[in-house]
Amino acid sequence: MALALQEVMELEITSVSKKPQTISRAAAAVFVITGDDIRRAGAQSIPDALRLAPGLQVAQISANAWAVSARGPNGRFANKLLVLVDGRTVYSPMFSGTSWDVQDTILADIDRIEVIRGPGAALWGANAVNGVINIITKSAVATQGTLVDMRAGTSTEGQISLRHGGQLEGLGHWRLYGKAFENKAFTLANGQGKAMDAWKQQRLGWRGDMNPTAQDAVTVQSEIYQGTSGESALLNRLLPPGNLLQGTTQTVSGGHLLARWQRELPNNNSLTLQTYIDHSKRDWPAHPFMRLNTLDADFQYRHRAFKGHDIVLGAAMRRNEKTFHASTTGLPDGIVQYDTFGIDQLKTRMWSLMAQDDISLIAESLTLTLGSKLEKYDNDKLKPLPNARILWTPNDRQTLWASASKAIRTPSLIDNHGTIRALLPPEFTLNGSGLPRPGFIEVMGRSTSEQLWAYEVGWKQRLAPGLTLDTSAYYNDYTQLRAGSFNLNSTRCMSSYNIPLPPGAPPFAECYLPAPLPNQYLILPATLTNDFSGHSYGLEAWLDWQASRKHRLQANVTRYAMVLKTAASNVYSWDSPDSSPKWTGSARWSYTPDSRTELDLMVRHVGALRDVLFGQSVPSYTTLDMRWAWSTAPGVQWSVTGRNLMTPRHLEFVSEAADVARTLVGPSVILGLRLQY
Repeated sequence: MALALQEVMELEITSVSKKPQTISRAAAAVFVITGDDIRRAGAQSIPDALRLAPGLQVAQISANAWAVSARGPNGRFANKLLVLVDGRTVYSPMFSGTSWDVQDTILADIDRIEVIRGPGAALWGANAVNGVINIITKSAVATQGTLVDMRAGTSTEGQISLRHGGQLEGLGHWRLYGKAFENKAFTLANGQGKAMDAWKQQRLGWRGDMNPTAQDAVTVQSEIYQGTSGESALLNRLLPPGNLLQGTTQTVSGGHLLARWQRELPNNNSLTLQTYIDHSKRDWPAHPFMRLNTLDADFQYRHRAFKGHDIVLGAAMRRNEKTFHASTTGLPDGIVQYDTFGIDQLKTRMWSLMAQDDISLIAESLTLTLGSKLEKYDNDKLKPLPNARILWTPNDRQTLWASASKAIRTPSLIDNHGTIRALLPPEFTLNGSGLPRPGFIEVMGRSTSEQLWAYEVGWKQRLAPGLTLDTSAYYNDYTQLRAGSFNLNSTRCMSSYNIPLPPGAPPFAECYLPAPLPNQYLILPATLTNDFSGHSYGLEAWLDWQASRKHRLQANVTRYAMVLKTAASNVYSWDSPDSSPKWTGSARWSYTPDSRTELDLMVRHVGALRDVLFGQSVPSYTTLDMRWAWSTAPGVQWSVTGRNLMTPRHLEFVSEAADVARTLVGPSVILGLRLQY
């Protein structure tokens, strides 16, 4: 059953303050994608579902790669958005970002996705810079019985999800589930036919939710997965210099085990203890082979015995063990690795303390929130991440809020121990001029933490029965942004022919002679620095109108802008302000004529990306998604989903590392059958 608008605004969320609260009482720009939203949108993956959230930039790079970000630069390796699944972080310390091709589950088992636009570091720690996404699955009690979900269509050979839930006599409930899919390859933008990015995966998992006493709740869940992600790789080749387009295959596998204990204490107090272990492995040809093992423990205590105060205290630790080396699986001779490391294994530790207090200044009307997290990484300095928020509810129709908070993005493994090598795209310019020969960038060095102070305001209004408007504005002030500084004195012209040059000519001058010579190329060394600063600002608005029992309309619009500055010369930023569009928007109509039929239409517009990195651009596009579903019997639902129906194949994004061929996203039609009993 679809939730009514009033029910949506009163949904309980936990990501904003690490405790249950309603959306209307949250002093943050938060949006909830419900399980019903995911089903009615016909989403085929988690990134697909995230397109429903206003202010979130979601772009598909290939059949199995996405760029997802909020309020800032986007990219395949977008590094300022923290992603969690049931409170377990899936943000990778290897490259600072999220591998979306392995973030999956049975979509019908997702209870909600809480999307916070803006920093969440005071609660969730480092890397929650521009936003937090928390994917929360249903409890086992909500998934009793059997589910069979089958899909096939023009973009997939087939998907099947199986789940069965039962009871633990007198103790709780459990579920066991499995999912497998094989998705087809996309189309190359260069007109050479199909890409080599087919994607298949299998996963198996279980969950138990138990109540051994009236005061205790225990959750245990585990999952394993394996699969392959194809890639139309642009391999670095020196002789002849350039890219070699070749299909490669990433092999991925992993799993996790999580346990959570919650206890209700006297005086309305409570405590929660959560711990998990996580293992992941990826063999990525021309990139590293990576193995990551994580142990995490988190303790939280909520104290409400003091009148007018709602205090949350916490402590956490995390230990990572990383193993990595160059992967040459399936590569021809003469290929230069994109990423190499000066070490082959590393152990890191993080410790943190957290405290936050919601202070009721005027009962049920004015609340001040003060809090901070203190994090310590190995030998690094203690990092305070403070946060202040104020919430004013003058009446039951309006909520106004404002906040100021600090966040940091910690360096990844590649930032401190790696070397990046890549062929620069033809659009690249240095000091306003293009390169006369193919140029390879070679980046190494160490960077420090990037820092942000963010300032936000928001206004949530019930304009009329069934009509809600949620607006927010922000100003982000960044310092110590990661950059690359070109060492022009070390630039080299390779495959030199020893042509006589004027006295004092730089060592790369031969590559600038008018007549091109065979196999010549430039090596442009660069050093990682933190030489950039800047600011971004924007406005987000979301309108929801329950026009009648049968009709619901939703619309949103986002305006974004960013400016970077530096006093250094011959530097470039890894964060391109124009890798996210200035304007995005969507409109969605949901029609439910009766209890057996559903129709959903969604129009999306995404503005142009003027510079993903080094001058690579992507045109704007507007497209249409739709889903029609009907039930032929109790527990039997058929569906037809169409995506990208209004336009022909189009480009949505290009990898900022220039390591993947440009791939077109095209129209698709998918037939589905869901059985529940």
